[in-house]
Amino acid sequence: MKNKAFQLVVNTEGVARLLFDLPNEKVNTFSSSEMKELKEALLELSKRDDVRLMLLMSAKPGIFIAGANIGELASIESVEVAEEKSRYGQSVFQGLEDLPFPTVAVIDGACVGGGLECALACTYRLVSDSPKTKLGLPEVSLGIIPGWGGTQRLPRLLGLPGALKLILSGRPVDGRKAVRMGLADKLVAHEFLDEGVRGFINSVLSESGIARRRSRHAARDWFLNRTPIGRTLVFRNAKQQLKRRTKGKYPAPEVALQVVHDSFRGDWSKGMALEARRFSKLCITHVSKNLVQLFYTNESLKKDAGIGDTLHPKPVETAAVIGAGVMGGGISWLLSSKGIPVRMKDVKWEAIATGMAAASDYFGQLVKRRKMKKGAAKLAMHRISGTTDYTGFRNVDLVIEAVVEDLEVKQSVLVDVEKRIREDAVIATNTSSLSMVDLGKGLVHPERFVGMHFFNPVNRMPLVEVIAGPKTSQEAIAKVIDLTRKLGKTPIVVNNCSGFLVNRILIPYLNESAYMLQEGTSMERIDKALEDFGLPMGPFALADEVGIDVGLKVARILESSYGERMQVADIMKDAFEEYHLLGKKSGKGFYIHEGKKMRPNEKDLAPLAKAYQARLKSEVHSLDTDEIVDRALLPMVNEAARCLEEDIVRTPEYLDMAMIMGTGFPPFRGGPLRYADERGLSDVCRSLERLEKKYGERYHPSDLLLEMEKTGRRFYAKPAKV
Repeated sequence: MKNKAFQLVVNTEGVARLLFDLPNEKVNTFSSSEMKELKEALLELSKRDDVRLMLLMSAKPGIFIAGANIGELASIESVEVAEEKSRYGQSVFQGLEDLPFPTVAVIDGACVGGGLECALACTYRLVSDSPKTKLGLPEVSLGIIPGWGGTQRLPRLLGLPGALKLILSGRPVDGRKAVRMGLADKLVAHEFLDEGVRGFINSVLSESGIARRRSRHAARDWFLNRTPIGRTLVFRNAKQQLKRRTKGKYPAPEVALQVVHDSFRGDWSKGMALEARRFSKLCITHVSKNLVQLFYTNESLKKDAGIGDTLHPKPVETAAVIGAGVMGGGISWLLSSKGIPVRMKDVKWEAIATGMAAASDYFGQLVKRRKMKKGAAKLAMHRISGTTDYTGFRNVDLVIEAVVEDLEVKQSVLVDVEKRIREDAVIATNTSSLSMVDLGKGLVHPERFVGMHFFNPVNRMPLVEVIAGPKTSQEAIAKVIDLTRKLGKTPIVVNNCSGFLVNRILIPYLNESAYMLQEGTSMERIDKALEDFGLPMGPFALADEVGIDVGLKVARILESSYGERMQVADIMKDAFEEYHLLGKKSGKGFYIHEGKKMRPNEKDLAPLAKAYQARLKSEVHSLDTDEIVDRALLPMVNEAARCLEEDIVRTPEYLDMAMIMGTGFPPFRGGPLRYADERGLSDVCRSLERLEKKYGERYHPSDLLLEMEKTGRRFYAKPAKV
């Protein structure tokens, strides 16, 4: 017989404790069986006359309730089943709200999704100050909306502005903020949770008790929530913000906004029915299925970056960074921000100053956004020390080389640093494209040499490619993975090749866009077509962001490795070599950059484009949107298939996650391979063949794509049913 998830104990003072402890799991989640068990427990409680107050608590450290079981959500394939599950959950939590005595959710850890919807049905919410205590409704990040009463209870509790901020962003708040905004009733110290709970019980059960709803609304809140004009302003502002953020590609936030709009201050039962209907329609969409798959992949990567989870290396406690440029400064900032002392080396003190300034700027941004206090930022900066020699390197556990992307320079630095460190210290290179085989030549102990490719800017990009060289030990890889996770980044292990994974797939996209430009399609049309597809910026805006010189250097390395299919478009070479365009960092690239604004660089691009039309002896033409998208994206799909075929990355899921995290490939499409599956591999192969006839060998479908099309295989085992 299955062990129960809920244990009910009632003491002699009439205080009931309903303890949630899901058997054989590290976290509490709601599946159908737990919801049924909770409903039975609540029914029993409703019939008892010896209960004066009930505490809803968790036995899991750091977790209250982590929401619904995602596996069960992923298995839903029909609107009818989705709506049935939503209405059932609503009825269970209504039973909690209808209990004839006060109820208190004791939240000491994560309380998100269905967990918060459950807590909202309680009379009170008591939260701890533990850093693990987070309250939020992240449903929109899974392509759905809260379906167990969240769109109804939260606006009635917080008012429209506060509720919409939580529902539409999906971002959680900590315990302190939850109390400040009225989401929770009292904050207690994590270390003295039991004492805090007892004090709160006494307050509730005293003769005067404590107010169920403490007034927090100023005149402004009254206007925004209680008047038609105020509500109109709130909804209009929220709609405008959503349009800027989602660009119409993610339906869930817009649906959530509409549900709140149509039900706020209206009939309760009609509001619940509306929530269930709209939830059920979103639940089976491709967008939701893709976002749920990404959730699974992300959870998998937390445990296994690509080598399994059997090694437990000694953690990195001290580190060094060689190269104090913007990237070196960013890496040093990241290490110091996570409590790791770091030694930053360069050949000149002026360079050290540049690296220090980059790190200081990142800390300043955190202070400005109130993510960090000034004192903590100053303390973290003191963890970074500079040197022009190797003083102190004998004490570090790991060295990250981040010098210029030049093979000879890197080889020289790596050989030199190996002589200056302990035998058990790991050497990592931040190369973005150079072969680990070439870089490792000359090393006496190549088994401790590993790639650690950070993406720029370091403070925003979540991915780190961990590259295994031919002789890299599993222990070295495990140490770097462990450090990457400690730094708050997502590690994905890839095998050695030019460009590794992300840049190898990205460069053909940038290159094909450049070919379209030199053939006569306008830069603005190309960028707009790919932004409309869902990318955060078009290829030319991205080239400016990365740096035209940097992109060209990587593209040339890949051209030398992969030949004709990666031949660099001439216009990319001329943009840098003839017109000296660097991109955003110099204020001028394909666009002119003025602060946060940018406009097309007509002065340089117009003569450049005319020169190419004359050279090609062709009339200016403009491709239609579909061909722009196919010419830019299908080479990415093709190269991604080759990476799988060559075992560069372990799974299609990991590849897709790398492209989403490393390049901004639209998450709602699930990644290039998921996109190929949904489009159909036959269509992908035929489209590539058409482009090959028109534009050349570089569009030839990969062997894996052709073989999969022939045998009917897919990259993902089960298609999303819609």
